[in-house]
Amino acid sequence: MSKFGIARLAAAAACVALLTAGPASADGLARFEKEIKSQIPDGALTYKSSKALGDDGFVLSDVVVTPPPTGKDSKDKPQPINIKTVTVDHLDFDAIEKKQPPLFADIKIEGISSGSNPGGAFDLKEFTGLDKVDADFQLDYKLKADAKTFTLDKLELNLNGLAKLDTSMVLDGVSADVAAKPDEAMNDASLKSATLVYEDHSLLSKVIPVVAALQGSDPKALIAMATLVLDGARAGQSADSQKAIDTLVAFVEDYQKPKGPLKVTLSPPDKVTSAQLNDAKSADQVIKLLGIEVAYAGTRTSKPMDIPPPADKPDTPTQK
Repeated sequence: MSKFGIARLAAAAACVALLTAGPASADGLARFEKEIKSQIPDGALTYKSSKALGDDGFVLSDVVVTPPPTGKDSKDKPQPINIKTVTVDHLDFDAIEKKQPPLFADIKIEGISSGSNPGGAFDLKEFTGLDKVDADFQLDYKLKADAKTFTLDKLELNLNGLAKLDTSMVLDGVSADVAAKPDEAMNDASLKSATLVYEDHSLLSKVIPVVAALQGSDPKALIAMATLVLDGARAGQSADSQKAIDTLVAFVEDYQKPKGPLKVTLSPPDKVTSAQLNDAKSADQVIKLLGIEVAYAGTRTSKPMDIPPPADKPDTPTQK
């Protein structure tokens, strides 16, 4: 057979392979349309353009999500949610195709624009006085089944002009069937580290007065009540615990104009399980178990309701 004949045969074989490869050769967009979009009710999700990002990612542009009605009354009809871009860099389609929860996902949703009634019981205008909110959302996680390690690299919600919440964590001992059997899968799970950063730009100054009014109170009384609750956990605790609680109080007191972000870091010195946390009886025990540190640039202005705790007693020698 001539070289030309061999080349033609190879090309034909390649075409047949591509045509018969099936789902394994599908790109990320095709897999999304088959495994996810096909399960969404007609009209609930629309977009003007789309493209694939490799074999496990895709991009949707000018997206409109229409939540289902919450009741028979036309006034309960939720307003559509407009989204500028949905970018999925990576998604565990292999698990989705098997009707299992994905073991990894890297998703970014930008330009979310919602009306005051996006569906559900929450009314944006009632609690914030705003007719709409613009937001961005990002989620990046992976579960290594062999190592039983769950890593949340980023969970970020940015309510533009209102507030931003950024969270990350690492859990050890997490089984791959955490979604199917959460109780069993989390029996041996332990927190390795976690970070939560909350930046308030104007959300608290809008929400607290509304919540106070709904309770027939005023913002000053509501802040005083929150401080009283925090001080209730402060009484009789160690200096480190009192410092952490005082930092939270300072942030609450500055709700009208915070002096920067509130950052909570968890670095447990030893393996900590949910059972240990459930058995904790005081703020001291929780803070020591989780290695909690609370940071905020502001300083508490109110006077704590309790006196400093007595000095720590020296360890009693073990009797032989």
